[in-house]
Amino acid sequence: MKRSNNLVKENGVLLSLFVGSCLLFYVFYSPPQSFSLRNLNWMQKQMPSTHHIDRTIIPSNSNVDPEKNSIANTTFDDGSENNEEALSSKPICDYSDWRSDICYMTGDIRTNGYNNSTIFFVPPADSFVPKEQEWRVNPYSQKMYTYLINYVTVKQLQGPQGAPTCTVNTNVPAILLSVGGPSAPGNIWHAFTDVLIPLFLASKPFGGEVQLLISSYHQDFIDKHSLIIKDLTRYEIINFDEDREVRCYPQMSVGLLNHRDFGIDPERAFDRFDMYKFRLYIRNTYSLPVDVDIPYKIHDSLPDKKPRLMLIFRSSTRKFLNKEEIEEAITTNGFELVQMDLKNGDDLTKLSKVVDSCDVLIGIHGAGLTNIVFLRTNAVMIQVIPLGGSHMNNASHGYYDRPAQEMKLRTIDYTITVEESSLLDKYGWDHPAVKDPEAVAARGWQDRQKYYWFEQDVRLHVTSADAIAAV
Repeated sequence: MKRSNNLVKENGVLLSLFVGSCLLFYVFYSPPQSFSLRNLNWMQKQMPSTHHIDRTIIPSNSNVDPEKNSIANTTFDDGSENNEEALSSKPICDYSDWRSDICYMTGDIRTNGYNNSTIFFVPPADSFVPKEQEWRVNPYSQKMYTYLINYVTVKQLQGPQGAPTCTVNTNVPAILLSVGGPSAPGNIWHAFTDVLIPLFLASKPFGGEVQLLISSYHQDFIDKHSLIIKDLTRYEIINFDEDREVRCYPQMSVGLLNHRDFGIDPERAFDRFDMYKFRLYIRNTYSLPVDVDIPYKIHDSLPDKKPRLMLIFRSSTRKFLNKEEIEEAITTNGFELVQMDLKNGDDLTKLSKVVDSCDVLIGIHGAGLTNIVFLRTNAVMIQVIPLGGSHMNNASHGYYDRPAQEMKLRTIDYTITVEESSLLDKYGWDHPAVKDPEAVAARGWQDRQKYYWFEQDVRLHVTSADAIAAV
């Protein structure tokens, strides 16, 4: 099948002029919060996708109290309030949430990390435990991930016999979590989705009076996110897998509840906390001005002031193939260009200040868009959505559009044309991945991942003299 190169070029010019105007309209006049550009169609208001799965349901028979993240106020299935008798006869760990395993304990809790990654719960002396119980728990907040993760055994004993002797007594609660899995290689989206947001929800109500025990410990993760982690605890962070002490605590949770992808369900969070408040918390933690307008509106009276636009470059998968053309189109049309290379994103303190100084952030669907947490209210996120049908569109909405809108940011989506995907060059028009993404996506995650996440790059249709091109 053939396509007209002239038509492609003409559409690229039209879209360039159109999107450039859209960006200026967003920055200057504060239109509605979300828009979508779909395959060169005119701008239309983006509505939440009916195909996106809201993965925040907690089963009605769950023993977990999602509101408080503490066993102290849990009501068990039989209606009895939490007390020694109920605690000794009910399961400590809950597997019912499809995202997260979670265990809550109050009483005599002892750790044995170095030898066998075990947590011992000694029941009260006057309680009756007919037999020992044991749970094998994935402490990573998304239990679907099992690689680079050390499992933890939670063991409820019948009495103090068999429990290790305490070597360190601590009178504050503890949270045991994992920073392994996809967070370990440095993926910032997984860092926030799987660790930092769930940890914030679990630990912030303690006001720093909680100790963190970390399984699958990675020092580079701790260093990169040290400002957040140190804000959440006043105590030493324990490498659980290498800890030779037997630490004793009055209360502990093992694992973290994960509400949804890069998001918070206010119905399950303390004080109905949401992503807007979380973004303000992040800004405060990184010493950014908390509640201010976008930079251009503050300084628009300055001569030659231009709105600042950050362009995210991916270096491996789903990368821009015509970087120089895109850069020239952006600067030609009145924006000050700021570049972000994801390979240089380890210094979040420095990066946060650069992102804060920008009015617009643009990137192909991927982890770099997580840096919207450092943008100001009413700043603009533009997401370039690669080829992949409804699967890719729904992922783009759920992973970034929805969180951005909940953070009170403005969003524009641009879904690329087939001609802009490197899959066309690689496979041709007759390959199913090119001509029928829906059918390929229906085969399952392996095929979706292979073609649309790993093998695909993007060549945006731009001209050097036209406005922001196809973004």
